[in-house]
Amino acid sequence: MDHVTVSGYSRRPPHVVADEKGFFAREGLEIEFHVAKLAPEHNKEMAEGRWNMTLSSADTMIARATRDHVDYVLFMQAEEGLGVSLIGQPGIKRIEDLRGRLLAGDPGDSNLDLIRMKMMRRHGLMESDYRVEIIGNTPERAKAFLAGKVEAAMLTPPSSDTVLAKGGVLLGRGEDYVPNWPLACGWGLRSWVEDHRDIVVRFIRAWAASTDWLLKPENKEETLGLLMTQEKLTRDRAEHAYDRVVPKGAINPDAIRKNMELRIELGVYPPPHHTAEHFYDTSYWCEATGLSAPVPAGRPANAA
Repeated sequence: MDHVTVSGYSRRPPHVVADEKGFFAREGLEIEFHVAKLAPEHNKEMAEGRWNMTLSSADTMIARATRDHVDYVLFMQAEEGLGVSLIGQPGIKRIEDLRGRLLAGDPGDSNLDLIRMKMMRRHGLMESDYRVEIIGNTPERAKAFLAGKVEAAMLTPPSSDTVLAKGGVLLGRGEDYVPNWPLACGWGLRSWVEDHRDIVVRFIRAWAASTDWLLKPENKEETLGLLMTQEKLTRDRAEHAYDRVVPKGAINPDAIRKNMELRIELGVYPPPHHTAEHFYDTSYWCEATGLSAPVPAGRPANAA
């Protein structure tokens, strides 16, 4: 049995099912999952090789590869689409009201903070028009919000539900601004991934088998039950997570390219600009599933 350490912000539906139904064990894998609480800490630990791989956004990987020059490679995509909301304190009725206010952040230049930048700019607010304090993952940001330490935060379920139920004001939904976001992807240091190809292939094979099982209509209710009991999700949020599962963990090259285009648009991806294929390798997924590689997406339309 090979021990594999995986970092991420939550266990995704295929992960929960693969643990419960033995798909990881069938591939001879023992998975140790570490819950990341602060993006800078997660990023530092990944760069140092503390965790073998992560299940987090492609944007985080692209940001750290292009800004910190860490050589990562993406080998599968677990989820697509956003469930994040920008929520303000009572009395804040619209995004424009956040001018001069303090917001809770996490990485600062990637993932949900990048979505926040897109949303705020759409409403005429640049980063110099408000303040951001790097606090931590969604539960940590929610705590700061409920304690009155910040006046708005980007939050995901179930924390967003809790905050809204306690008087928070929904200012905008991320998916209305940035569709088809490659939310959770499998990636790691290129050196580790290449040196442990067999383990990566077996991990993908277990993940793909898990998606095959849970996406069968007759298994949906059991899957939702597992998410509600083990991950403490409401039924509505369990269904929300279920709907974002990518069949077989297949990489969507167009989603990666559009992610790159957003980073270029917001000025957080300096030249040189690569093709989308620079950041992912489908050979692991192809070997695991026996399927053909997706069509390459090429260079971002706004690349320098």
